[in-house]
Amino acid sequence: MTKPVYYKSFRSRSFFQLEIPARELLDVIEGNNNIILDIGFGTGESTIALRDTFPNSTVCGVEAYKPGVKNLLDNKVFVHYGDALELLEKIKPDAISKVFMLFPDPWQKKKHRKRRLFNTFTFNIIRKILKQSGLFQITTDNINYAIESKNIIREVISKDISFSKTRGNRPITKFEKKAKERKNFIFDIIYIND
Repeated sequence: MTKPVYYKSFRSRSFFQLEIPARELLDVIEGNNNIILDIGFGTGESTIALRDTFPNSTVCGVEAYKPGVKNLLDNKVFVHYGDALELLEKIKPDAISKVFMLFPDPWQKKKHRKRRLFNTFTFNIIRKILKQSGLFQITTDNINYAIESKNIIREVISKDISFSKTRGNRPITKFEKKAKERKNFIFDIIYIND
């Protein structure tokens, strides 16, 4: 159970200064009862769509891509800039209603797979912070990552889990649109915490 290696994005060098509000995301989480986390939201469209889909929830994003973080700040969405696991490890148990991980980087080269955000270490933390009956959803168009994710969940919960027949309530992301243009299958795994 190895912690994923955090890889900071350097695609956004023009964003030298990023003004993050003084109120930390941990304070927001502790002060609200119905929190949804969107981890690795990229440019932020998925997080904004989740906010619109779940108007009675507090939707928060976690990302290392500065333009996406700025987009959420401009749209008045709570956000954490940096390593997702650094934040997740600080969240109290049973605090989160839903966690979405939509199209995380599959790090296809074998030597880079240690950077995959979703692994056994991450899933154990997600299970701990999810409320009872809380939802975790991971979506990918990479078949190897999809099968590995399904196997991770199966091994941790000690029962089989199937790919979802629907996309649930998640938004359609730009990565999904690109994947469909390439005629890739989309794999959704939805886990309900028991």
